[in-house]
Amino acid sequence: MRYTKNYIGKTYMNIRGGGCMETGVNSDILGYLKKRQSELEKVSHPMVRYDDSFRYLYAFGLGVMALGNMKAMKELQEYFESLSVRLCISEKGREQIITDINNYFDFRLTECIEKVREKEIQYCFVLDLYKIYQLSLWSQDYCEKVLDYYQQIFRFSDIERNFFGTFSESAQKKDTEKAGKAYELFRKKGYEIRYSVLSYFFPEFVLEENYDNITVKAGKTFIIDKPTKVTGDIIVERGGSLLVLGGILKIYGSIITDGGRVRLYNARVRVMDNKNDYFMKLSKTAIVQITYSFIDCGGKCGCINQTTGRFILSDTAISNTSGERAVEFLGRSAVITRCRFVNCNAGALALMKNSRVNIENTEFINCMSEYGGSLYSESIGNVKVESCTFENSKAKYLGSAIYFKYSKFGQFVTNCIYKECLPEESSVFNVYDDDFEMQRL
Repeated sequence: MRYTKNYIGKTYMNIRGGGCMETGVNSDILGYLKKRQSELEKVSHPMVRYDDSFRYLYAFGLGVMALGNMKAMKELQEYFESLSVRLCISEKGREQIITDINNYFDFRLTECIEKVREKEIQYCFVLDLYKIYQLSLWSQDYCEKVLDYYQQIFRFSDIERNFFGTFSESAQKKDTEKAGKAYELFRKKGYEIRYSVLSYFFPEFVLEENYDNITVKAGKTFIIDKPTKVTGDIIVERGGSLLVLGGILKIYGSIITDGGRVRLYNARVRVMDNKNDYFMKLSKTAIVQITYSFIDCGGKCGCINQTTGRFILSDTAISNTSGERAVEFLGRSAVITRCRFVNCNAGALALMKNSRVNIENTEFINCMSEYGGSLYSESIGNVKVESCTFENSKAKYLGSAIYFKYSKFGQFVTNCIYKECLPEESSVFNVYDDDFEMQRL
């Protein structure tokens, strides 16, 4: 395998020694989908995906440095406010942080330390602290003391301390070469940190990993969390797992499973070339999950063929498929919510065998096929299509938007919109009137 890189216990703190502060309908669905796509394309704070309680305590821990004494507050409060917004802390929550620092410091600090026990979270937390520390001037001694105490609490080794100090300094000076060397040394010493965390704090820091073929063996998990180019196939064997976590993948091949697990979260995938009918050929798998992702098949192939198990697709855009449907599903059950299928020239979805499928709040744009321009179903299981939009969906024969092969109960199409779908008189084929509502624009 070819691999190259291109760098383009509990302790309490008595650190507040500067004194305490004084407390002083469908159109809506379309709008939501467009807003979600815009949000997906923005860079979010790595911790924003956690729940409200976690994010509050995480922000409280950072507030100890930014708001812990009067000097710090005067010069760091503005930045802390903007950081809190990126962490989705409400104005009321930000005010509560000040109150808790003044009145419930030990209690809240204990809760904070409990929440940030995982190394991955601690690493992000310390990088946030370094960012605050670098903005300090009059309160620099205090901030340095806070930073040191937190690293003591986290039991950071000298290697960890040196890496975060060097990387943060490199980010401040935009020195990508120095940051790259520090990262490589950090990994050689046996440590790991997610690329998405590093790139959040230092956007100019770019890594690219290059592989030929990848085989994920049983008991192993292969993680793609940075820009990666694969010039062959990714094969996931039974008991193996592929996780694309915030990574940018360019691939000249397919993802193929034989009982392995596949998960994509916040992924960006571009199929550069493919000799197979589908980009992802998934067999003997129990569950496939794809969330907050973009997959561009580049007109080379269909996107997903899954023959078994469950399929969960949410907040994801699949585009530019060719030759086969974007998704052909033959498994047990599937849920598709808040997604977009764009430029699928052999149709978007094909539901087969006895699959049970729910499709909600999803857009189908510029999809075409002989039967069912966007959705074709010959499943004998229940299929529900609700609050979806079909725009410029075309069929050569029947079902410009949706085609059901069998006329039967359990096929529901409700609250959907059809725009410029041809043939116009046959937007949905083979659904009972009681289970069907049409809104044509």
